Amino acid sequence: MTLKVAYFQPSILAIDTVPPVQFSQIFSLAETLHSHPELNDSDNPFISIRGGQQIQVYPNQLNIDVGWLVKWIESICQGYMDLVSQQSGTEDLKMCKPVVTSIWTIRQFAGQYQEMHSHPAGNLSGNIYISAPELANDSKASDSQILFRLPHTKDVSKFIMNDTWKYSPTPGTVIVFPSHLPHTVYPWQGEGHRTVMAFDARLVPKDE
Repeated sequence: MTLKVAYFQPSILAIDTVPPVQFSQIFSLAETLHSHPELNDSDNPFISIRGGQQIQVYPNQLNIDVGWLVKWIESICQGYMDLVSQQSGTEDLKMCKPVVTSIWTIRQFAGQYQEMHSHPAGNLSGNIYISAPELANDSKASDSQILFRLPHTKDVSKFIMNDTWKYSPTPGTVIVFPSHLPHTVYPWQGEGHRTVMAFDARLVPKDE
């Protein structure tokens, strides 16, 4: 007997590789922005980072054209929506399109972290990983990882097998996730920095 699998109400987190051309552009953009410490927004009490730099990418104060980045992120979000539509067998998302509302870049060093938070301004969010630290030899497996808190508590008797998902920052990858999922980033000890470009997108009717 061969069982076929159906998924109902899953939390879908997607991972992809950033094409080399886009990654080179994103890397250069992040380096340019992080060379402007006056743009650092880390002291804003309404953002989750604890230490490091957070700088707005879109829109930005330097009049840098990032239309290419917005277009590429929207294509990644559309791919996520197509995947969900295919796996769920529903047509609802085909009436919508993703529109990027905000992009920002974060750079953090040893001992710095992000508190548990979600993105209430978005429907879809994501992280593009630009650099990852070199961890100390005695590091824990979770050091520098991002952890997502899934909406259901683990309960094997109900076949709910996980209530968290962790991912280690891997330069050149992008993850996409529903904006409502709470997540945190663990601190670490070691050399280098963790640099990401994060984004929010809203779903709007296709005719807008």
